[in-house]
Amino acid sequence: MENIKYSFQMNMWGVPQFKQINNLGEWYDEDFTAHGYMQDWDNILKYLSTAGYKGIELVWYQVDFLRMQFGSLAAFAEFVKKRGIEKVTGGFSIHFNSERKDALPGIIAAQQKNIDNLAELGAEAMIVMPAGQYFGTGPLDDDQLQNVATALNEVGRRAKDKGLDLAIHNEFWCAVNLSNHEKLLELTDPRYVQYCLDTAQISLMGVDIVDFYDRWHDRMKYMHLKDTNKKNLPDEERFKAGAEYDDEGKRWFYELGAGDVNLTGLYEMFKKHNFKGWATVEADGAPDNLAAMLLSKWYIDNVLSPIYK
Repeated sequence: MENIKYSFQMNMWGVPQFKQINNLGEWYDEDFTAHGYMQDWDNILKYLSTAGYKGIELVWYQVDFLRMQFGSLAAFAEFVKKRGIEKVTGGFSIHFNSERKDALPGIIAAQQKNIDNLAELGAEAMIVMPAGQYFGTGPLDDDQLQNVATALNEVGRRAKDKGLDLAIHNEFWCAVNLSNHEKLLELTDPRYVQYCLDTAQISLMGVDIVDFYDRWHDRMKYMHLKDTNKKNLPDEERFKAGAEYDDEGKRWFYELGAGDVNLTGLYEMFKKHNFKGWATVEADGAPDNLAAMLLSKWYIDNVLSPIYK
């Protein structure tokens, strides 16, 4: 039995327009392109299943559309299983303004909806960016960082009541950044708050992922896997307006093995600490989702899994 199961983050698919296209030939006769093959949940899920992914991870803005398309989130979860995907593993969301104490009631209200939705989907993980972007917010003082931690603890406790693990997810442009991201972990309650290690995001932030995992492995419940060739970005790059989505259109992230993140070293740490759980592959910024998910899965199967699986 394998220790790691792989899911795929659906953010780069946006919101597929259709539940199921029954006649792709009819679509092609009218359109003369392959666009129809990328427009419905039915085929996209089949691609993922064929590639060997066992789960999918959603983003909060997709969920209401799913309810409209499928009638209920439980119906979507069953639809997923019938396409060879075991489950919706989790969902990503952001704690905007969490550094402000007065924002806490609104964060709890919004996240309670996300918690209820993820529970209906049968998910396990609630992946949370702990604060908004650094630009216009950072640097955070001690009181502000404590407010961020309080929001995570409060939401995490509510998530635990529904059988979900809340896991912090750092972005390289987040107000919680290189100088204080470990202090935030120290301020959060390990009963309610875990960590989702994003291999590329925190490499861009300047973190050695192998050392970080080795020291904090007991809190590392979930993984986001992607690569980058732009490690250790300077402050002026991480803290500027837009950052990840700047006007220059930089591509920050690549398929596994296409950058210089020490993924093999991380898998040696997985082996050392006997990691068990879900790892979500991401294709942020990829020009072709289908190619990206296949290339990353090839690297997993042929390079990483021989180290630990």
